[in-house]
Amino acid sequence: MGAWSEDNFGNDDAGDWVWGLEKSKGLDTLLAPIRSVLSENDYLESPICSEALAACEIIAAAVTGDESLIPQEAKNWLGKKQGLIFGSKPNIEVAHSKMALEAVKKITSGSELQELWEENGENKTWRAVQNTLIAKLENA
Repeated sequence: MGAWSEDNFGNDDAGDWVWGLEKSKGLDTLLAPIRSVLSENDYLESPICSEALAACEIIAAAVTGDESLIPQEAKNWLGKKQGLIFGSKPNIEVAHSKMALEAVKKITSGSELQELWEENGENKTWRAVQNTLIAKLENA
């Protein structure tokens, strides 16, 4: 995992995924990593967890209106018109927040990403980032 910080955009997997999201239309790219986490019955590997946490942060930003923690590419995606000439902004709903909340809880309760961040004991910074994200999604 190429990581440079414990926030959910501070790694190569999330960075690459956000770059692709900016060029996408509709909600499929946003929801794909969350759906992958939720449908996985085996071991959750780090790359998909990193993408899912980034997607969950974007959903939290959309529902709270606080875009301060998401990168510019995600802000661009949230603000652009989707579809044809007269499209609309992405419609992120409460149901998406519930999916995101479930994914974050699953990742933090047992995944390769969680193990990597906490292999030398609890990583309080990473855990605090995830707890903040959980709180935002619970209040959505």
